[in-house]
Amino acid sequence: MKIAAICIVLAVFLSGCIFSGTEGSFQFSSPVIGKNGEVFVNTSDRIYSFTSGSDSGKTIFSFEPGEGEWFSCAPSVDSDGNLYIGTTKGRVLKISPEGDLNWSFGGNEMEGVSAIRGSPSFDQSGNVLYGAYDGALYCLSSDGQELWSFDTGREIWSKPAVGRDGTIYFGTMATGGQQSNRFYALKNGELLWIFETGSTSSGFYSSPAVGSDGTVYSTCHDGFLYALDPTDGSLKWELRLAEDGEDSSIASSPIVGEGDKLFVCTYGGVCSAINNEGEVIWSTNLQNEIVSTPVSCSNGVLYVIGRGEARLFQLNTADGTLERSDHIGNDSLGSPVMSQGGTLYYAVTLNDIGGRSRLGSLTTNSSPSGSWPMFGHDHNRSGRQEGF
Repeated sequence: MKIAAICIVLAVFLSGCIFSGTEGSFQFSSPVIGKNGEVFVNTSDRIYSFTSGSDSGKTIFSFEPGEGEWFSCAPSVDSDGNLYIGTTKGRVLKISPEGDLNWSFGGNEMEGVSAIRGSPSFDQSGNVLYGAYDGALYCLSSDGQELWSFDTGREIWSKPAVGRDGTIYFGTMATGGQQSNRFYALKNGELLWIFETGSTSSGFYSSPAVGSDGTVYSTCHDGFLYALDPTDGSLKWELRLAEDGEDSSIASSPIVGEGDKLFVCTYGGVCSAINNEGEVIWSTNLQNEIVSTPVSCSNGVLYVIGRGEARLFQLNTADGTLERSDHIGNDSLGSPVMSQGGTLYYAVTLNDIGGRSRLGSLTTNSSPSGSWPMFGHDHNRSGRQEGF
């Protein structure tokens, strides 16, 4: 299936640029960068491919998954530049950089039953990993064949993280009400261990990160940050970052910057830096709801997107000082991404009903920094540390 292309103009903003005039809502979308520097971002029924360089412009990929079916997560990109994205009916689509649909896998006639909320990840062999509402974690080959699946019995919203040795980590939702939260480690489709929290909540909305020593970090809707031993899932330490009440949840995923310094943002707007022993170094209240995951950079800046009257915050990673705050749109729930060359990209809606959106960029003269510096580990959102 060939996807049509349309070119549109761009405008200058901050020290980067903004690609504007897009119909549809980017509210929930996290941009991803392709093999040749393209930036992909999606609405519920369309994928956009933004180009840069001497032929800067905007190419719109238009794709209709099917009657009553919508994209339900952000895309990820493999090492060959192909996009993988899930739908509300549980299908995973592989789309070439040129806009050809290579294959689709799965599907359920009842929308939502098998919806894919967390974007796919890749293991070191290029296999595709994703979880679904039906409670299963799936592994597909790059040509769309199912290699294995593991049933947890609970909805999976978490994007899997893959350690250097190929171990897959992810959390689940507490299906059917307030239950203890479960976090899983699998290898080759076999269960290694389950970590179960002592608290109850709706579960793990966020996705895990892996430190340079293999420690697995995950935030949970119960307001805690957990540090787990990768070998047996034992708890190294836990830290409550959001107290009981209206803003007690954490939907943002943790990241790991230089020196294994962790950065975590709560829904209530508090961003914290934590050392790898679980001690808070600093906390800054941005007084703005935060759902997205920040980016840690070599210039000593943490880039954070706040959703209400969307703002781009720049925090000093050493002491949490707010260095700059810019109004960038109306709303944003997606996570920013940074290229290896230091360009930050973020998606926002421009009005209350989400009828128009834009992708913004900021030139930082830096690069992503740390063992897990952004959502999905890298600019492809691979969710994977490189192997030994």
